[in-house]
Amino acid sequence: MDETFVASVFRRTSVALAILVLLTASCRSAERPLDADAGLKSEVEQLADRLAAADQFSGVVLLTHHGRSIVERAYGLADRDGPRANTSDTAFALGSVSKMFTAVLVAQLVEQDRVRLDATIGSLLPDFPDGPAKSQVTVHELLTMSSGIPDVFRLPPFRTALAGARTLSDFWPVFGAAPLEFTPGSKWAYSNSNFLVLGAIVEHGFGEAFTTAAERRVFLPAGLAHTSYRAAPASHPARGYTHLRPGAPLDSTPDPRRWYPAWEADTGTADPVAAPMGGGYSTAGDLVRFADAVTGAQLLKRPASERSTTGYIAADYGGREGYGFETRVMNKVRILGHQGASPGLSNQVDVYPDLGYVLVVLGNSDADGTQEIANHVRASITGAAGRKNSE
Repeated sequence: MDETFVASVFRRTSVALAILVLLTASCRSAERPLDADAGLKSEVEQLADRLAAADQFSGVVLLTHHGRSIVERAYGLADRDGPRANTSDTAFALGSVSKMFTAVLVAQLVEQDRVRLDATIGSLLPDFPDGPAKSQVTVHELLTMSSGIPDVFRLPPFRTALAGARTLSDFWPVFGAAPLEFTPGSKWAYSNSNFLVLGAIVEHGFGEAFTTAAERRVFLPAGLAHTSYRAAPASHPARGYTHLRPGAPLDSTPDPRRWYPAWEADTGTADPVAAPMGGGYSTAGDLVRFADAVTGAQLLKRPASERSTTGYIAADYGGREGYGFETRVMNKVRILGHQGASPGLSNQVDVYPDLGYVLVVLGNSDADGTQEIANHVRASITGAAGRKNSE
């Protein structure tokens, strides 16, 4: 064979290999070092072990990177009276984490041109009580917690309405005609009322019950086989525990000496009729699948997904509220997701769409370990320890 030809081929091959090496190194430098996940695994597991030993965390931690599990550990008891241990497959009450399901359903209606973001409540729900909310508040303001509608949880008639509610409109008299707390769109204030209204918009837009819409249009296509708005007793979901005495007001002083059951065994924390504002059960694995479905354009097309997960208005958690998604930027790293917290549960879902990480922490007590774990992971992944969130 001609030596000149061989030398030429060798040079071209060498150049190609060099370019490949440079491209590979460049791609790797855009993410964390390859051995960083091993260190992160050790950090998270040691922290969770310490919190569990101090009775500051009981639940499940699942951290994935590009679909690969880094941490998957369960801690504490799903039922302290059983006793029955939590496992990685245990279903937990979600609380407000499930507001993301509601948000996706509304985004699907917008994507299908069935609902406009600038549409007022009254234009979509003509039977909504007359008042400033009906004529002034838009879908955009409901989704971004900037409506000014008072939180139904803080209004005295709510508990009575919850006990007798059969439809979402049964809650409207509690808050529908109430004065707005501020001009819509001018500021952020967390209000569960927003998502009760959004749930009714979902029912009106799709022509079916809210829970049916969620099952058909979110749970089924995303493969959430262990997610439901009512836990079957056979699934043995985790029971929530709280330091608040049974029947005590939410603002009362907790009793740190003991845990009380937050609800009756296997009956859940909320009736499905209130599902749009929070409730239901899921596993950590299902919530990772949901996160991947949102960022992977499985439930929404890319423009709708990006619109929903963009932050629009400054919120008190240090980030900006998107369309049903809490959004943060730490050291130029985007984080989106949602918290769920109430007596007997403490949950956090954090998605790092540009880095491929998903963190799900589900806790069946109202101890503060969940947020300590989430905060540690945020600081570690973003390299932003000691820095404040940036807008």
